[in-house]
Amino acid sequence: MRLRFLPLLIVALCTGCRPESSFPPPPPMQRLPLFGTLSVTPDQAKGHTQRFSVRLEKAPGKPEPTYVGLLINARDTGADACYLFANVETGRPRLVNDSGSGAQELTGPGQLANRQCQLHASGPIIERHDSTIEAHFTLEFKPSFVGPKKLYVIAENLAGKSTGIQLAGDFLVQ
Repeated sequence: MRLRFLPLLIVALCTGCRPESSFPPPPPMQRLPLFGTLSVTPDQAKGHTQRFSVRLEKAPGKPEPTYVGLLINARDTGADACYLFANVETGRPRLVNDSGSGAQELTGPGQLANRQCQLHASGPIIERHDSTIEAHFTLEFKPSFVGPKKLYVIAENLAGKSTGIQLAGDFLVQ
C-alpha cells in the first residue's frame, strides 16, 4: 500500500514546482567547428558555367583538413552529382565518379568530366591566406544536369574526420 501513495507524496512536496510546459526549451545544440567555418561563393546563382570558391575560415588551434570539397546536386548525395574535392597540400582537384564512389585526380592543367559537369583547371586550385584556405572550381554543366541544385561544402582529413556535408547555397543549372 505504501508504494501506491508515493506519487502523491512527491507531488505534495513539489507544490512550488512549475509544470513541465512552462520551462523554456533547451538551447539548440552548438556544433563546434572541426577545422573552421566553410562557405561557398557564389551561394545563390544560375548559369551554364560558373567559378565557385569554397572558403575555409580556419579555427584557431584546429587542424587543417586534407581535402576541401563542393557537392552540387538536388540532394545531399555524391551519386549523379557534380562532386569535387581539392587536396589542400598538392592543390590537385578530384572529381567524384558518377556512382558517388571513387574519383579522378587532375595532376596538371586540363579538364576532368563526369556525366554532370566538367572541371576546367588552368591555374591554382588552392589559395592560402593567413587564416583561410580557398579552393576554386571552374565548372561547365552538362545539358542533362539542368534544374535547381543545392550547394554543399565539406572538409575532411586522411583520418576520415569530416565536417559532414553542409548546405551552403543554391544554384540553378541552365
